Amino acid sequence: MGVLSRSLISHLILRNQVTPSRSNRGCLMDLKEHWNYRVLIVDDEVEIHRDFRDMLNPKHRQRLTASIAETFLDRAPQNKTLFLPNFELLYATSGEEAHDIICTEKASKRPIAVAYIDVRMPPGIDGVEAIRRIRQSEKDIEMVIMTAYTDKPLPEIVRDMELLNKLLYIRKPIAPEEVQQITLSLVERWNVEQEFAKKQQQIMTDHQNLAIKNQRLETVLDSAGDAIGMFDDDGRLLFANQYYQQLFDLTEEQLRQMPPEELRACAEDRFHTPEIPEPGDTPFSEKLENVVEEIGETSQSESRLLYRLITPVRNNQGDSPGNVVSYRDISKDAALQQMIAEVLRSRSEMKTRHSFPEIVGESLIMHRIFRLIQLAADSDITVLISGESGTGKELVAHAIHANSPRKEEPFVTVNCAAIPEALIESELFGHEQGAFTGATTKRIGKFEHANRGTIFFDEIGELQWGLQAKLLRVLEEWQIQRVGGTSNIPIDIRVLTATNQDLEAAVKAGTFRKDLYYRIATFPIELPPLRDRREDIPLLANHFLKKFAGKSMKSIKAISIDALRLLMQHDFPGNVRELENTIERAVLLETTKLLQPINLPRQISSMISSHPTLFSPDLTKILPFDQVERQTLAHALTMMDNNITQTAQALKMARSTLYRKLKLYQLIVSD
Repeated sequence: MGVLSRSLISHLILRNQVTPSRSNRGCLMDLKEHWNYRVLIVDDEVEIHRDFRDMLNPKHRQRLTASIAETFLDRAPQNKTLFLPNFELLYATSGEEAHDIICTEKASKRPIAVAYIDVRMPPGIDGVEAIRRIRQSEKDIEMVIMTAYTDKPLPEIVRDMELLNKLLYIRKPIAPEEVQQITLSLVERWNVEQEFAKKQQQIMTDHQNLAIKNQRLETVLDSAGDAIGMFDDDGRLLFANQYYQQLFDLTEEQLRQMPPEELRACAEDRFHTPEIPEPGDTPFSEKLENVVEEIGETSQSESRLLYRLITPVRNNQGDSPGNVVSYRDISKDAALQQMIAEVLRSRSEMKTRHSFPEIVGESLIMHRIFRLIQLAADSDITVLISGESGTGKELVAHAIHANSPRKEEPFVTVNCAAIPEALIESELFGHEQGAFTGATTKRIGKFEHANRGTIFFDEIGELQWGLQAKLLRVLEEWQIQRVGGTSNIPIDIRVLTATNQDLEAAVKAGTFRKDLYYRIATFPIELPPLRDRREDIPLLANHFLKKFAGKSMKSIKAISIDALRLLMQHDFPGNVRELENTIERAVLLETTKLLQPINLPRQISSMISSHPTLFSPDLTKILPFDQVERQTLAHALTMMDNNITQTAQALKMARSTLYRKLKLYQLIVSD
């Protein structure tokens, strides 16, 4: 069968002729103990199985003969006996059984390295067919076909050239030395090929991982926004990202082929040193020598100022095998600063929408109102605030003034419905001495009092027709005449108006001037009724509770669940003012630490409801999650008679979590 490689020495286990002790075990060659020594014997004759066991059985170690020792060893060690390795033998009596064993062992990740297969195994499939089936399932196994034919070569026995791969044959009767030599050789080949395949697969995996890392690195460098190129120590380009190629209008391959001198000349032709401003005029004043400017015709629409930075590349030994050259467009830094300013401005706007402490609300519609208030406050535009009585129109007017540039100046209110008709003109414009009977002295009117500040016309829909024309003239000319006077007095005022009427209907009915309406309705703000922002009722109620409990020196901590449920169900035709009066009355009557339903007005406390309001009555609206959660907790607590432990069990919630949420939503009195 030929002489085998001397590397098979590693397969031989050397032991002294005496029983091995711990001291002499250290000289055993165990570098290949992890190899696969599994061998399958396929023959219908059990006697053949016993023969292989005697030749290879690990339980009865076989001493190697002198011929095999000479084959595998350059020089046989003295006073030592050579043994075969521990072959693990498996047996099959048919081709079908052999195929099943090989498939099962492969599935359990214990493959067979070598199989000896007899050609003739009646009555089942013969050895050639068994090999064909095994090859379909296991292509790596080394197989040896056993035959009693002495005059036929292997190709004639198999008659299938594809099956000749990894296939040897031996003739019966079998010599022990021949089996030992073949088995050692094939076991080595199987294990070496498996290790080679694993290393090859690892190399391929490492190569793929390296390619992925390189691709990621290129993506990162392309996303950096700067033109980045890497050069070796001689000045040759190694890498150029996408922006570097665009900057020079050349591909990476073209840049790589250019010698260092040509690359430097290309950079000199592309850039020049611009006129440098005085130090401190730019964000790069400390290293202005690094600023360059594009010249000549480029793919860019106009030349740009760029900041060039050269950074040495260091290896693990601290040496510098090259440099990284980057170009940054300075204009991008200006754009970045502008973006930061925009973010800060947006944050400021988000904060200012909550800078109206007297206006309480977290509903979506109220956030829109806050936004309109802030926009109005930032200008001198005339504002018309409309809404039902009690919605907080005067509060909005005060908020606009308090957040405007005129906040340090007077805020003057004119209630058009409360001033007598005979006195309203004098109240607004003032009068000269002797202007009418009883005018014994000169008087300054509301317009002059509000000069440089804000004047607020509440219930402007009640203003009489004649005064509407005079107000329109003031808004157009920004000057007034006192009653009984002849000189024009210039004024600098901001005008805010409010009404609970439908002024458009009043214009159509002829009770309100059309030209005045369009003059005051330049910037309308319409306040919603409380029933349209019912989710704000708990916030408003608790706000008023703290206000009036503090005034009355009462230690009322919260509103009871039942009382809050009744408040949520009430429509409040008087809007926020009605809710405020309701809480003020209830606080005055309350004697416990929780505001109870019995102290609410009869029109509210008489309402009967067996279910909590877990949703807005308007089914087209969605309540915020925290409001739904609060109502759910309140309902569960009521159903469990305020027993926190039972409530937590019903809600499948930890008692500590429930207790924390109840305190958060003020459903229990804090300690």
